Amino acid sequence: MTDACPLCGSADTRVVYETRAQLFWVVADRSLTDRFGDIRLHQCAACGHVFNPSLSADTITEIYRRQTVTNRPVSAAMRARYDTLLDFLGRERLVGKRLLEVGGGTGSLARLLADLGADVTVVEPNDELPVLLGDAADRIRIVNDFFGPDTLDEAFDGVICRQVVEHIADVRPFVRALGAAVAPGGFAYVEVPTLEFIAANGAYMEIHIQHLHYLGAAARHRLLADAGLVVTATHDILQGHDIGLLAVPGRCDADATATPRGAIDGVVARRDAHRDFLAAFEGDPARTAVYGATSQGVTFYNLFAAGRAPARFLDDNPDYRGRLAYGAGGVADIVPRSREALDSLDHVFIGAYHHEPAIAAKLAEDGFRGAVWSTNPGRPTIERIA
Repeated sequence: MTDACPLCGSADTRVVYETRAQLFWVVADRSLTDRFGDIRLHQCAACGHVFNPSLSADTITEIYRRQTVTNRPVSAAMRARYDTLLDFLGRERLVGKRLLEVGGGTGSLARLLADLGADVTVVEPNDELPVLLGDAADRIRIVNDFFGPDTLDEAFDGVICRQVVEHIADVRPFVRALGAAVAPGGFAYVEVPTLEFIAANGAYMEIHIQHLHYLGAAARHRLLADAGLVVTATHDILQGHDIGLLAVPGRCDADATATPRGAIDGVVARRDAHRDFLAAFEGDPARTAVYGATSQGVTFYNLFAAGRAPARFLDDNPDYRGRLAYGAGGVADIVPRSREALDSLDHVFIGAYHHEPAIAAKLAEDGFRGAVWSTNPGRPTIERIA
């Protein structure tokens, strides 16, 4: 990527946020825990799009080849999101259809689609997917590659792309390829995080190195219109954190509106408030943990100073057992929640703040007697909730 806007091509952009961040969220190889890169978010003066042009193509490829896949549902709420999505799409629209999922992650959605009787193809560059699919792999066609205009020369009744577009450097050809893969009479479903959520909450934990685009309404509309797709319905997820766009082939004028300048000005203040809290925090790092090795959790972890970072993450994802998370302050083992682990802790910071109620309930059910801290950016700063 260059500093020019990848949506409208304008060279008139300015830096609106800078930080240094981890390249990977969760790793199996300790040698990767010194891998950091710079985030320098630019905002386009012409269309307002916010993007990070700082990563090289080789680094992006390495991240998606080596990053541990992260989207396995591990709670009732996470599993309910899949049911809600299938209801939104319309199960009758999926039964017996040829479906393409771009960026399948752990294959959780692909399994459900295959269970409905769909003929499912998944394009996913991470080499772990065939193993994660297990006995479902023989029912799902897997293309272990990056998706683009030349990946597949065929069309599908439905194309599903969840939480991928924001990761793609050359985003316009990518979304055009999604549109080109939709057969006449078919549909596309594109799901992305929203810039609106970050702006409203000063949500610095949503800004990390693997997201290259922060998509507001105007940018989302522009991308889909450019791909020959017309939005017919929207799916609100996590109170506006994400949005799902259901679209069909058709002509649509690009939105002429722009994202306002200064849309993420509150992010720095919220990040600095959390950093100041942690600088004054007196808990023993050996008896402190962060719950949730999600992108939000590891971004929060990066605020701890050297020698003050917790030695452990708690996480319910079985794929993370024996793996590591890291930040500027150190490296942490990822362990499952257990009474033994909780008995050795005085403090737990909930890094996966979207799941805060469920995590707090689990800790209470297990009899955790220490302090539970909320990192939710909707609060003025970190607050004790138990």
